[in-house]
Amino acid sequence: MSYERSAWKIYISSLVGKAGLILLILMVVISIYVLATYPLDYGIRVWSNPKAWADNPITVPPAWADVFTGRDLVTHYITYTNKPVRTVDIAGLKFKVYELKYTLSEDGFPTSLMVKFFNVTLNTPGGAYFIINFTRPNGDEITLYSFNVVPPSGSELPYIAFAGNAKIIFLSKEQSVGIGLMGYMNNHYHLNLTLDEVNEIGYNRLLFGEPLVSSKSVEWVPLKGDYSVKIYMAGDPKDSVGLIKAVFGGESYGWMGTDDNARDLAQGLLFGFPVALAIGFFTSVVTTAIGAALGIISGYKGGRIDEIIQRISDIVYNFPFLPVIILIVFIISRNPNFPRILAIIGAIIALGWPGLTILIRSMVLSIRESQFVEAARAIGASDLRIMFKHIFPNLAPFIFAQMIFFTPSAILTEAALSFLGLGDPNIPTWGQIIEESFYAGAVLNGWWWWVLPPGFLIMLAAITFVFIALGLEPIVNPKLQER
Repeated sequence: MSYERSAWKIYISSLVGKAGLILLILMVVISIYVLATYPLDYGIRVWSNPKAWADNPITVPPAWADVFTGRDLVTHYITYTNKPVRTVDIAGLKFKVYELKYTLSEDGFPTSLMVKFFNVTLNTPGGAYFIINFTRPNGDEITLYSFNVVPPSGSELPYIAFAGNAKIIFLSKEQSVGIGLMGYMNNHYHLNLTLDEVNEIGYNRLLFGEPLVSSKSVEWVPLKGDYSVKIYMAGDPKDSVGLIKAVFGGESYGWMGTDDNARDLAQGLLFGFPVALAIGFFTSVVTTAIGAALGIISGYKGGRIDEIIQRISDIVYNFPFLPVIILIVFIISRNPNFPRILAIIGAIIALGWPGLTILIRSMVLSIRESQFVEAARAIGASDLRIMFKHIFPNLAPFIFAQMIFFTPSAILTEAALSFLGLGDPNIPTWGQIIEESFYAGAVLNGWWWWVLPPGFLIMLAAITFVFIALGLEPIVNPKLQER
């Protein structure tokens, strides 16, 4: 049996080794998915762009959080259309009808209702007239809002309105909506609400609820069922709307909730996978390569070269690791044109190699006196060939294991620097997400979904490589196989 097969058999027989390998494969698969579906400049184009998250709720838990709340949280819902469902005649005018449907099945009220209009094409100077109606589960249709869209005087036709910025109508805040709801509730439920009472109750409860009237008070409860927002558009037959979007605000969102900038935390956490692996692998490979190469050269060559390498190693090794890295990153980060993530990687590499150099040198000192090294030297092999053809293969398993151990150290160091505010703000990493959560007071406010998941992923990434390293120990140290 070859050495590789024997080593693989030993590794795969280890329970922690198999667990580490499975976790690593999972991390790699997720990283490949992210790299294939996310833009490379995701941090700048999406994560740091407020417009990308304008339709999301702020600091709401994930959709599965209702397991802990004792009731179904209202899920945030966005729907859109650009095609009318039919045309109707009203008072001699032809209206195109756009419909946006929504189903309320939870024991709560949507937190808001917002309608957005994009790219309204107008073909006449008179423009177009819009009416927004709201249909409840019982079939009642309430007129909430109306407005005109007219092209500027002298503009060339056809004119496209709301091309750059959408027209946004907050149906849960507009005063005219409150007046319409007041009239509907008073007529349909025989109430005597005033506009002040409507504002106090809240438009959301009136839109999506019904009153339970008792002798002492009126309690509003959610009215479950199918709702729809209907937009009636009158104007030239060629007039059209590029997109109409309705946003029904919820108490929960997605797989991981949102932060105080309404960003989808699931996206940021997923993007952290390739970033963590890239930092861990690149840093560990370069650090291990430098440390192993200098250790082999120092141990084999001896003399002045050994003295120089060892004194430099001793000096760098005795630097306080984290404080010096913080100082280096802080100084470099003052240059806004230099990527901060590269400063972090460079600082870790610059301070991470001496420990391995010292260890490898001590091992080479004994190997260089071996018979196979003496034989290679006797037949005229060069020092370079002896070091990397005869000495290095004997050290390779140990060096590889050390590289695996370096990987979680690099990931944890980056997370620590990001937590201290020295991370790259344009790249969402797990440490960066935790730092932003603490800055926003997530712990004090109980926003656990913003703190726990990135912390768990940092721990999981570190454990993955620790498991792999533990699985490699019997290969590196055969004496462990006898236990």
